[in-house]
Amino acid sequence: MALYTPVEYCNMHYIYGLCDGNARQAAALYRERYPNARHPDHRIISRLHVALSEGRFPGVGVGRGHEGRQRADGEEKVLAERKADPTTSVRDIERRTGVPKSRVQKILKKVYK
Repeated sequence: MALYTPVEYCNMHYIYGLCDGNARQAAALYRERYPNARHPDHRIISRLHVALSEGRFPGVGVGRGHEGRQRADGEEKVLAERKADPTTSVRDIERRTGVPKSRVQKILKKVYK
């Protein structure tokens, strides 16, 4: 999946706010306001808002040489989530930490063999 530019993300989030947090309505309004741009699905807009609410910005650190540090941080986050609630699902851990599901599975497999 191609990442959007920071300006596109800002425009998406602005439109999301105009639509009072309705991602489907925001996607439709985005198509109207930016007819010559790529049109994000409502899920992209929802995920963008969640990421920004958690203090993350989409695409930052991806493929930019930060993978080693992110993995160490991600491992700590994943293990903390598992320790807090051993019954939590891999997808819930992914949502809460921002660590991809496949990486969460690898971490848990390595630690809980």
